[in-house]
Amino acid sequence: MMAQYLSLKAEAEDCLLFYRMGDFFELFFDDAKIASAVLDIALTSRGEHGGDKIPMCGVPAHSAEGYLARLIKAGHRVAIAEQVETPEQAKKRGGSKALVARAIVRFVTAGTLTEENLLDSRLANWCAAIGEAGGETAIAVADISTGRFEILDCPPEGLSAALARLNAAEVVASESSNYAELATGLRPRAGFDSGAAEATIKQLFAVATLDGFGQFSRAALSAAGGLIAYLEHTAKGSLPFLRTPRLSRSEAAMAIDAATRESLELTQSQNGSRKGSLLDAVDRTVTGAGARLLAADIAAPLMDRAAIDARLDLVQRFHDDPGLREDVRAALRALPDIGRALGRLAAGRGSPRDLGQLRDGLDGAWRLGETLGKLSAAPSLLTTLAPALRGHGALIDLLQRALVPAPPIDAANGGYIAAGYDAALDDLRDAGAGGRRAIAALEADYRSRTGITALKIKHNGVLGYHIEVAARHADDLMRPDSGFTHRQTLAGVVRFNAPELHDIAIKVTQAGAHALTAEAAHL
Repeated sequence: MMAQYLSLKAEAEDCLLFYRMGDFFELFFDDAKIASAVLDIALTSRGEHGGDKIPMCGVPAHSAEGYLARLIKAGHRVAIAEQVETPEQAKKRGGSKALVARAIVRFVTAGTLTEENLLDSRLANWCAAIGEAGGETAIAVADISTGRFEILDCPPEGLSAALARLNAAEVVASESSNYAELATGLRPRAGFDSGAAEATIKQLFAVATLDGFGQFSRAALSAAGGLIAYLEHTAKGSLPFLRTPRLSRSEAAMAIDAATRESLELTQSQNGSRKGSLLDAVDRTVTGAGARLLAADIAAPLMDRAAIDARLDLVQRFHDDPGLREDVRAALRALPDIGRALGRLAAGRGSPRDLGQLRDGLDGAWRLGETLGKLSAAPSLLTTLAPALRGHGALIDLLQRALVPAPPIDAANGGYIAAGYDAALDDLRDAGAGGRRAIAALEADYRSRTGITALKIKHNGVLGYHIEVAARHADDLMRPDSGFTHRQTLAGVVRFNAPELHDIAIKVTQAGAHALTAEAAHL
């Protein structure tokens, strides 16, 4: 096992390695020492290596997100090594003593988070890459929690100010970069090759040319290629969802260096918190997405007069019409954060609830677009925005038919596909429900036959369905001719099985398992 661990640790490089062992993620050696100090958990030991005891600590897999959040906040990166086969598959492959295969499935870093519990809903989570070519520079940024992908051409002297505006959680650059001091991590030079990057972007977005996205400089291609390569690395080859790139130039927004930005306290006060900043003083947004957009706008004051006037005309319209303003705020307040829900779904870490949020968000946006599209003498910016809120009617209809009104977060127990959507699934559910009704009737029959009014039929993950009575009533059911079979004795209660219960339980369990499989196929 330790040989497997050390091989995975070599692949993880400077990341802490979460090594899956059953229901826990374990850490060893220096990783364990670091994690135990940051997380304030016990540091123990396991066996020896080189004559010394191996330091060890662990966290429950079901609550790993909270521990990951604390490690990331403390400035660490984490590699997740999961079991990629079952113990049964391992035995079939290599015999009874075969070690279950494990592999790193993901690198968790500050700039590549998608989990709701690890993110601030009111802040964008940018991952940035610096590109260089022919003396020019550019920055590519992505927020994979929403899919936003932007590329900014900026002169070398403006790099520092642009990065200060973005306030990226991570900044990567080529290992041969002239601006390595601005990066939080360095990556192989090959990923920043502008020629290879052009081919990568074309393949990613399935286009023959990039002309539809704008004119890419070689530096912009280098930055985009470096960012995509890094995101592929952290996701172990499964690139997260990215929207088509949006190109901009640094002169479109006011250049503000880091020192001036800190002095002005635009989005953060001088102690590094949001409280006390200009953003905190003026933010009256009612959605996480609105708060993120406001923060981006304040951080990048416009330099184009026409764009400024268009924004102010829209503000004036809502200022002058309080009724409209309150109606729109109420509609927005009801909308879920579909950008981040979509990001989780595209990353393969979504849940039925995320699909429900996508359904409700698209439907709410459609209705809001219909309302705004009917306004007379609408400002030009609103005329542009309103039609973009309407669309995806077929997807909305599909999700409304397929999902229950409030889908659960956890898909493991099913219950998220609506009745009437899949006739075969409905039949399986009916079979399970009929079996449960039969079990309830059987419980009543057993009570009548035995005279034990407190007899209950229960279910757990170990015994399945079973009969439970108080210990004082157990003797009658222990008799050879009672028709009951003893299963387990606990303090105060005794558990039994019976042929009739066994037959019904098999039908209920099989129907339930098949129903879960059918639901999972839809998800």
